[in-house]
Amino acid sequence: MSEQQPAEVPAEVVEAGRVRLAEWLTAQAPSPDLGATPEDLADWQARPAEEFLVFVPPGYANQVFLVAEHGVSSFAPSEQSLDEAIAAARPQA
Repeated sequence: MSEQQPAEVPAEVVEAGRVRLAEWLTAQAPSPDLGATPEDLADWQARPAEEFLVFVPPGYANQVFLVAEHGVSSFAPSEQSLDEAIAAARPQA
């Protein structure tokens, strides 16, 4: 039995996620010049996890970002599992 590889995410979906994440990071920055552009995020790893794209900055990162149609959130893997972060990031009914 072979290991199951994560589903390949279409490039246009990843790019749309980068745009959304860059806008969110810029909105969170203390000033717009400290924000991010999609090009700044080009070398970030992106992989699917349920309805989210998980963006991980290169190098050691203790902040990971979940991007979905309903918004963006971040979490520290040293403090929260991916499953816990996904549950917390989902819109509450």
